[in-house]
Amino acid sequence: MTYAPNLAAPVEESTPQLASMSIRELIGALSATEDRLRQLPLLVPFGGRLITNPERRLLLRRQGMLIASLRRRRAALRASVASR
Repeated sequence: MTYAPNLAAPVEESTPQLASMSIRELIGALSATEDRLRQLPLLVPFGGRLITNPERRLLLRRQGMLIASLRRRRAALRASVASR
């Protein structure tokens, strides 16, 4: 049985780097990630079979990290406005 290789995501950034990005940069990164997901084929040949593209998993994880970071920012902004 053959398995898809674990690919390193060229676009993946660590959580500390996401924390230092501005809201505008986060939105831009999310847009670029979603554009890449739309262009990426769902299935790729591997070992004579079609399998789900492993890069999709990496991009979906990045998309989730970006969305979570944006949600944290929103919560922080709301909390700072509510405390005034």
